[in-house]
Amino acid sequence: MPTHSWGSTLDELRVLEATMKSAPTVEGYLAIADRYTALGLAKEAGRAYRLAEQCEGVSENGSTPEPEALLSGGLARGMVVEIIQMIVNTQRTGELTVATPGNGEILRIYFEGGRVINATGSKSPRGQRSFERALALAAGTYKFFERTVEHIDVLFDQNTEHLLLDTLQRLDEQQVHARGQFDGTT
Repeated sequence: MPTHSWGSTLDELRVLEATMKSAPTVEGYLAIADRYTALGLAKEAGRAYRLAEQCEGVSENGSTPEPEALLSGGLARGMVVEIIQMIVNTQRTGELTVATPGNGEILRIYFEGGRVINATGSKSPRGQRSFERALALAAGTYKFFERTVEHIDVLFDQNTEHLLLDTLQRLDEQQVHARGQFDGTT
């Protein structure tokens, strides 16, 4: 039966999620969410992301007050890059949360001493894909919270300036390729 191996993977994830309840961690739930996403199970991934947020002290019903954001506002095209540069230049440690309009995706970029160390998304795989998604946004809202990030895995070893340049170049190439396919020029 072809779904048997998929089912055992799902069962393994559910057992792993159940064991996480005894010693919950943000990174543990994010890893589980990534695995659910890889299986195409958006509902389960969303639940795991909510559990990760609860580990950070934000309750699902909002009963725990959110700390005041150091920076917040609305986004226009290219603003995420400017906000990242501001955080890098001031060598801040914390979390940049970006909410997208429409599909309700929440993207998070983590900083340590002004260096981007990780990125996650409620509907995007952790790491480079979530970072690209955040940089490509043309609208939405953002908040930057100063907080510890000791519990966050370091996924980006590269200098943030190089990470930004490489990612922006990749996004430009994707856009040119997409235009070429649309125009029939490639």
